[in-house]
This record gives sequence, structure tokens and C-alpha cells, in this order.
Amino acid sequence: MAVTHTTAARNAATDAVTALIGSSGLLVFRLTGTVSAPGAAVATLPLSVDAFADSVTGTATANAITSDTNATGNASPVATATLQTSGGTVVIHCAVAASGSDINMSNGLTVASGDTVSCSSITYTALSA
Repeated sequence: MAVTHTTAARNAATDAVTALIGSSGLLVFRLTGTVSAPGAAVATLPLSVDAFADSVTGTATANAITSDTNATGNASPVATATLQTSGGTVVIHCAVAASGSDINMSNGLTVASGDTVSCSSITYTALSA
């Protein structure tokens, strides 16, 4: 039998994780990396002052995400991303691809120096039902 959680437990878990990001975290696109060694950053997008709304049915949606209008750029494709505190502490590490991934980039995975990188929305779900 699979482990399941009540909606209240799922919301609490999701809210606890997103609270670690803080009130003004960052979404950082990277070339490679792991949660403990996140890799080279190519674009950094600030999250709004109230980074994530409280979760509903175990999912929290990020509030406004500011574009990086002067990306560092890269020669290799973006492969990972982190959600982290404004001080640089990584809270969430995930995969990036053109489709079928944790985060999907619609305009290609290679970012040129000076490019604008934007994110229309991002959600986080700690536990599934």
C-alpha cells in the first residue's frame, strides 16, 4: 500500500519547505550540479517579497518572478535549477529540459550572455496524494 497524507499534512509539508526559501528567494538556472554542489549559474531570477503563496492541496505557487535581463550566459545547455534563499542557501534542486522535466524551458536551453531569462510560473509540491 502506498503512503498517503491528508491535505492538511501535505499543505504543512509544502509550506515548511517553501518557508525555508524565505520572503525573497531566487530561482537560479545552472549548467549542472547537485543540491550540495549546485554548479555554475547562468541566470538568476529574484522571487517576489512573498516568494510562495500558502499551499492548496499540497501545492504552493510562486508569486511574481522577476526576469534576469542580463544573464551570465553559457556555452553548454542549462540542465538544473535551484530555488534558494537570497543569501545563496539551496533549498530545492531540480532538473531542467526542453520538455518533460521539473522545469521546462521553451526558448532553448542555451542562454547567451546578456539574454533575458524569464519564468511565467513555478509550483512546488512536497508530497503527492
